[in-house]
Amino acid sequence: MQSTSIVAKAADQKPIYARASSASKHFQIGRATLWQWVKSRHGFPQPLKASSRVTLFDIVAIERYLQAQAGK
Repeated sequence: MQSTSIVAKAADQKPIYARASSASKHFQIGRATLWQWVKSRHGFPQPLKASSRVTLFDIVAIERYLQAQAGK
């Protein structure tokens, strides 16, 4: 029951966007791993293409996704 309230709190948060290098550092993974997750993990939050050279990842959405996967 406690994990549900944590996920509900995370769902109420506003998106926090970061570029691939910052997002990968936040999750302590490589940039290549982050991009592989985008391509291969079903339901993984897709990045936002802000411009032709800038792609942003929603840190809050990725955290929610990883928490949901850990609960399975």
